[in-house]
Amino acid sequence: MGDSPVLHAAKSWLDSYFSGQAPPFELNLAPQGSAFQQLVWQHCRRIPYGQTLTYGQLAQMMACPGAARAVGSALGCNPLLIMIPCHRVLPAAGGVGQYAAGSAIKQALLEWKMIDKSTLRV
Repeated sequence: MGDSPVLHAAKSWLDSYFSGQAPPFELNLAPQGSAFQQLVWQHCRRIPYGQTLTYGQLAQMMACPGAARAVGSALGCNPLLIMIPCHRVLPAAGGVGQYAAGSAIKQALLEWKMIDKSTLRV
């Protein structure tokens, strides 16, 4: 990994996340996207670890009621899966919805906090 402070911070953040704990600090992220995508990703990062919202609730949180589909489109362009936790945003009709890494991965990430991590081998 070298001496990159950015990579060390990302590794520490991911280690916390995958140990079942909310990471103790925010990463300084600068993903490239439109102004609306940036706004969606910023609000998505505010969803607490272990909690979910619907696309409509996220749109409401952004003061853009009725923009659930646009929020979904912006989340579909998320370049930093997990770090911008779009897996925490679900369809109002139920299910997990789509995910760039696949719906099975999204389901696994949503269930991650319920797994007994003491039995995992890294």
